[in-house]
Amino acid sequence: MPSPKPTPKPAPRPTRSEPSTGFRVALTLLKIVAIVWGFVATLISLMAVVGALTENGYARVLVALAVAVIVPLGIADRLLPEGQTKGGASIITDVLAIVWLGVALAFTGAAKFTGSLYVKEGDRLAAAGYAQLAQVAYLLGGVRPAFPEPTPAPVADVAADAGADAEAAADAGAAADAAAVPAVVDASAPVDASAPGDAGATGKLDKTPAELFRDLSPSVVTIFVKKGEAQGGGTGFLIDEAGVVVTNHHVIEGATSARIKFENGAAYQDIQVLMDNREVDLALLEINLKEPLEGGAPPDVKPLDLGDSEKIVVGERAIAIGNPLGLEHTLTDGLVSARRLHEGRQWIQISVPISPGNSGGPLFNMRGEVIGINTAQFGGAYERAQNLNLAVPVNELKRLVKTSYPGRRKLGDPSASSSQW
Repeated sequence: MPSPKPTPKPAPRPTRSEPSTGFRVALTLLKIVAIVWGFVATLISLMAVVGALTENGYARVLVALAVAVIVPLGIADRLLPEGQTKGGASIITDVLAIVWLGVALAFTGAAKFTGSLYVKEGDRLAAAGYAQLAQVAYLLGGVRPAFPEPTPAPVADVAADAGADAEAAADAGAAADAAAVPAVVDASAPVDASAPGDAGATGKLDKTPAELFRDLSPSVVTIFVKKGEAQGGGTGFLIDEAGVVVTNHHVIEGATSARIKFENGAAYQDIQVLMDNREVDLALLEINLKEPLEGGAPPDVKPLDLGDSEKIVVGERAIAIGNPLGLEHTLTDGLVSARRLHEGRQWIQISVPISPGNSGGPLFNMRGEVIGINTAQFGGAYERAQNLNLAVPVNELKRLVKTSYPGRRKLGDPSASSSQW
């Protein structure tokens, strides 16, 4: 009887190699980053969505927090095997990382629709004092935020106390102390409440609106623009003797031709675009002042002085000269209402009336210095409020002024590339 053949043993299964310690550490760090960043981005995204329904801060935070926590925990609960606790923490953290990061990427990927929600949420967070979270909201919305450097409180006007100092010096009989007083003012004299706190900082005196208009209006220009078949216009102003004119970017954007006209009637059509910056809505144009197209002699004008928008005081008077609705060289006046952060940008909010056609015109303080460039009415087409208007701070313009402009181009030249930078 033949002996039975031995049963062949199955080949041993290959053992699965465990991931290295370095790989596991890297994976853990990646998960931590995804959870932290994903949570912050998801929370701000949900707050932005809730903000479209209510401005209440507590409501936005609580609703966003509830959705951000309950939804991924509910998903993790469904994925956990019944009665099994081993590995549960890993599954929960995996779900949190995936859901939060996924929500953040989905919202930012749809920035075309969600961008305005992020920007408005950034404005709300900045107004509430959460500047770092506001910057995250602006970045998620595709806006580069710009926050001002903190400025010291304005120094008290010494002249206001000069009368008291002089009287004390007289009582003490100390002539030396009296000489140290900058100015002696009659205490019974009326005080001009409209003068800003830093009015003496530049050594210039305030002028009346009539004096300012007489001195400054010759340097303000009307800009007529043709964009295809449409025609429009705006305002600009001269800033140097070489013929450089400032206006808003949106005034010349898409222009096929334009004409610049001074108060004396001198007009120019040969216009060079030195630079145009959509981000701050400013443009620099250049003309040859000595060769007007029409209107006789070149204008006898002086460049306007650029002030310091960091020194403006809320409540100080301001005037605008521009061309509202085509009414050339119109003077309006009002107050600086606020220094406002809106849509991730710095603005000067003013009660100075402006209308379409004022865009690109100068905003002056009462010493005749340009402190801003009038740009927009607050709100959209159906929510414009009365005398809530916005001007670009003049310091934004001063950052763009250069000694040379290699990207200059002829206005209306379709073959030239834009010089935005």
